[in-house]
Amino acid sequence: MYLTHLKTMLAQALRLTFDAHYPVQALRSLKVDIEFPLRPQDYPSIWVDFEPTGDLETIGIDHVEYQDVTGGAEAYSRWRYQGNATFTVAAMSSLERDTIVDELIRVFAIARGNPAISPLRTYVEDNPLIAANMDFDTIGMRGFSASPGTPWQTDEVIYEATLSKEVIGEFLVANLSGVFVPISEIKVSEYTGTEPQPW
Repeated sequence: MYLTHLKTMLAQALRLTFDAHYPVQALRSLKVDIEFPLRPQDYPSIWVDFEPTGDLETIGIDHVEYQDVTGGAEAYSRWRYQGNATFTVAAMSSLERDTIVDELIRVFAIARGNPAISPLRTYVEDNPLIAANMDFDTIGMRGFSASPGTPWQTDEVIYEATLSKEVIGEFLVANLSGVFVPISEIKVSEYTGTEPQPW
């Protein structure tokens, strides 16, 4: 349930970055998606994915949080995740791929050095549905390749490269309904039951 929200959030953060006003004209309104590009018109683009690197686990032992609602209190579970957000550049030339990779590095560097002017960092850190702490000090570099053959069955070469960023975060789920709950709506209180506290 968290994967679609997380990947969509990361893709939207990049769309807001590579918008119609991006300084490099060739990369304005660059296609960013959570699906691998399958059509000629989808190139160049950035494919956003997430690779979990640890177990999905609740916070604490039998930990439950409560939110006061009409008629009582509703219980929520807080879950922690970790993994690598991957940003795969797919292009039809080596120069096009490398240009986008360079700009992605610039975007991550600005997010690290000057968060106030980074649409990517602001969108990721202020997202109400899922908490995500991205490591802005390290950029993983892998998957540089040039492979003949396209999804539309031609012999053209597709050039790819993947950048990755470690992400650790949390999300909340309502225990009864299983609904994904905006973190900003939860106000935690020490105790909501009617029984005497054990201490």
